[in-house]
Amino acid sequence: MRHALPSTSALLLASSLLLAGTCKTEETGEKTHDSLAEDTWKDFVDADGDGVTEADGDCNDTDPNVFPGNSEDCNGADDNCNGVIDEGWPDTDGDHIADCVDTEECDGVDNDGDGTVDEGFPDSDGDGEPDCLAEEVCDGVDNNGDGQVDEGFDADHDGYTTCGSETELPDCDDTDASVNPGASEVEDDQIDNDCDGMIDEGLWAAGDLAIVEVMTNPLASSDYYGEWFEVVNASERSVFLNGLVITSTVDGDYHQITSDELLAMAPGDVWVLGISQDTTINGDVHVDYEYTDIIFSNESDDLLLMAGDLILDQITWDDGATMPDVSGSTMSLDPWIYTTGDYVPAIANDDPANWCDSVVPWETRSDNGSPGQINEYCHSWDHDGDGYSTDDGDCDDGDATVYPGAPEVDPTKDNDCDGEVEWAPSALADYDPATSTLLTCNPLQLVGTGSFDPEGQTITYSWEVTSVPSGSTRTTADLITATTDNPVFYPDVAGDYEFTLIVSDPGCDSLPSTLTLTISDRGSNEGPVAAAGDDQSYAYSQTCTAGAYSTYTCPDCPDYGFTLDGSGSTDADDGLLLYSWTITGGSGSSYATLSDSTAVAPTLNLTGLTCTYGSTTTYEVDLTLTVTDCPGLTSTDDIVVTYACTGS
Repeated sequence: MRHALPSTSALLLASSLLLAGTCKTEETGEKTHDSLAEDTWKDFVDADGDGVTEADGDCNDTDPNVFPGNSEDCNGADDNCNGVIDEGWPDTDGDHIADCVDTEECDGVDNDGDGTVDEGFPDSDGDGEPDCLAEEVCDGVDNNGDGQVDEGFDADHDGYTTCGSETELPDCDDTDASVNPGASEVEDDQIDNDCDGMIDEGLWAAGDLAIVEVMTNPLASSDYYGEWFEVVNASERSVFLNGLVITSTVDGDYHQITSDELLAMAPGDVWVLGISQDTTINGDVHVDYEYTDIIFSNESDDLLLMAGDLILDQITWDDGATMPDVSGSTMSLDPWIYTTGDYVPAIANDDPANWCDSVVPWETRSDNGSPGQINEYCHSWDHDGDGYSTDDGDCDDGDATVYPGAPEVDPTKDNDCDGEVEWAPSALADYDPATSTLLTCNPLQLVGTGSFDPEGQTITYSWEVTSVPSGSTRTTADLITATTDNPVFYPDVAGDYEFTLIVSDPGCDSLPSTLTLTISDRGSNEGPVAAAGDDQSYAYSQTCTAGAYSTYTCPDCPDYGFTLDGSGSTDADDGLLLYSWTITGGSGSSYATLSDSTAVAPTLNLTGLTCTYGSTTTYEVDLTLTVTDCPGLTSTDDIVVTYACTGS
C-alpha cells in the first residue's frame, strides 16, 4: 500500500530546515548548518512530491511511488530504494526477475509462474512439447517444427528412414544404401535386401522345411507352456527362418518369426519352436525359437509353415482317427522318412501311417519324445530289415545285426537284445580229407574242431544238412551224432552237399559256418549180407494156485525182452547199412513189439503171456531183418524167438 503525500505545514518545515543548512559531522553524525554552502538546490527539493528527496535516499525522485520505506510492488522497479527489484515476489525460474513481470521463454520452465510451461510456442507434433525443445525422433512427424520430417534418420541416404511410415516399411539397415524397402531381393546373399523380414525368400520351395514332431498335450508341464514342434531342413542349402509365418487354418492362430539375428538352419538340422524357452516351465525342452499366439488343440487342429503365400509344409491331426492320439508323448514322424533320402519328408508326413507316438522320455522328465534330436524309430516298423520291429523286441531297429536271438558278433553291442553285451563263439565247418573219399555211399567225416570261443567258454555244436543234390533223400536226420564236433554223413547221390555248423556258448550262438562239398559217384557196388543172429528161446515156470474142485489159477508169465543183434551184417563196400526188423508171424506175434525196428540191436518185448496149469505153452515169433546198403541193394535174414511158459 502506498504512503500518503506530506501536508503543507510539513513542507514548510522541511523548507526551513533546508534553509538552515543542516548536515552531519564526521565524528558524531549529528546534523550541522556548516555545509549549507556545499549543498545544491536539488538536495532540498522533493521533485516527485513523495515526501523524500534524493538527499534523503529517494532513488527515483521522478516517481512518487518510489522512495525509501515504501512497500515493494511486483512492477519491475525498486519501489523502496533498497537496491533490489521486486524482492519478496515469486521468481519460479530463479532468473531474478519476478514472475509477474517475467516473459515466458521456450526453455522447458514456467518463466511467468502461471502454472503452464512454454505456453504459446508451436507444438507441431502435438506431443505437449514445443518444437523449440523437441528432438526429432523417427516417427514420421516433424517433431522440432523445422519443416523436415525424420531428418537424421536416413544415415545411408537411400531415401528410407529407420522408422518408416504408415505406407512404407522402415529401412532395416541404415548403414547400407543397397538395403531398403525399395530394393530387390538378392538371392543367396543371406541378407534381407528389401526389408520385408524374410531372407533369400526367392529360394524357398515347398517342402524345404518339414514338420517332424509335435507336442500337443504335455503332462510334465502345463498344457500351454509345454507345447512345441520340431522342423527339419529338408533342402540341400542353408535356410533362414526369419520372416516365416506359423499359422493354422482351423483356428486362425498366426505368428510371424522375427529376430535381430539370422535364424540359420543348415541342411539336415532339426530345430524346436515352442511357446516358451524357459526350461523350468516347458518340460525341460531346449527351444530354439520362442513364438507367441499359437495354441495347439489336443483333439483336431492343423499347423502350417509359410514363406509369404507359399506353404512350405502342413500337417493335420484328427483326435486319433488316423494320427496318433497322444497324451504326455509327441506325435513323431518316423526318422526313416527324413534321414534316408528315400522320401520327400513334407509329402511323406501327410500320410498318418508314417507317424507314431513316442515311447522314450527325454532328459529326466516323464514326457516322451526327442526334441532337438533325430526322432526315435516308430516301434511297429522293421526299419533295418532283420525281421524284427521294436514291438517285436528289436533293441536297435537301425542295425540289422541287432535283434532278438542274433549272434553276438560285436563285443561292443548287445546283438541279441538280451540286455548283455557278449562276444559270440566262432564256428568253423570243415571235413577230414584223410578219412573222407568224397564218393557216394562212403563215410564223410565232418569236423568242427576249429570252432572256438574268444572268452574261453565251453561250446556246443549243432550241424545241419542245408542243401542236397536232386534225387537225394538225405536230411539232417541222416547226420550221425549231429551235436558233436565230428559227425559222419553218407551221401547217397553225386552232387553238391551243403552243411552248416552253429556253435554256442552258455550265452549266445555263433554265426553259421557253411561247408559245401562235391561228391562223386563211386561206381561199383556189392550187395550187403544180412545177419539176424541165432534163434533165441526162453523158458519160464509159473506157480499156479489150487482151487475148489481140482481147479487152478495161474498168473500170466512175466514180460520178457529178447535182444536182437544184426551187427553181424556186412557190406563189402564198407558203406552205410540201414536196418529194418519186421515181425512176420508166429503164435506169439500178438504179444510181441519191437523197441526200434531200425536199430542194429533192438529189443523184442513179449508181454502178457497166458499160463496153463500142468502144461507148457510155447510162443514163437518169426522175425526178418532186412539190411539196405547206400545204393539201395538189400539182403534179408530170418530168426525165430521162442518163449516157453509152463504152469505148475
